[in-house]
Amino acid sequence: MRPVGRLRALLALVWVLGCAGSSANVTPVGHPDATPYLAELARLPVLGGGWLDRNQLAGKVVVVQFLATWCFPCFATAPRLEELYDRYQQQGLAVVAVGMDIEGPQVLRPFVDQLGLRFPMLVADDALRSGQTAFGKVGLLPTTLIVGRDGKVVSLYAGVAEQGTLEPLIADALKQSGGK
Repeated sequence: MRPVGRLRALLALVWVLGCAGSSANVTPVGHPDATPYLAELARLPVLGGGWLDRNQLAGKVVVVQFLATWCFPCFATAPRLEELYDRYQQQGLAVVAVGMDIEGPQVLRPFVDQLGLRFPMLVADDALRSGQTAFGKVGLLPTTLIVGRDGKVVSLYAGVAEQGTLEPLIADALKQSGGK
């Protein structure tokens, strides 16, 4: 199975499960190239205007989390994303959230403001929500994708990653060189 197919298959499993209240870890085998996933993110608008510049992600470790404002585990774990961003951004970490809410900016803006999130929040479109992108169907929220400096998927977490789970993955990825 091609790497994109593997990630789609894993995300299909995620979709079946819905919003997660407990931890579920899925790690793609073979660490597929993340280029198609980062390209999908670059075509989504950033909350507040503009677009994500993929060139600014090059050579960085990128944590992407799919979330929704109605998903309590997403609301509860978003501050952890902010903590990771604060802790590791100077070492080369980028954090990007993708708001899956149908209402888009109307509900995402208060969510971001209330939690004081400073990393980009992208607004999902119908194609992403319906599974018509490289990500396939993202149904279990939150879902967290970690991309290494080398542009390969390090890990995919479907559900809530327990405290202390993402940190070693991020720290290890930050130690790696950016060569492909």
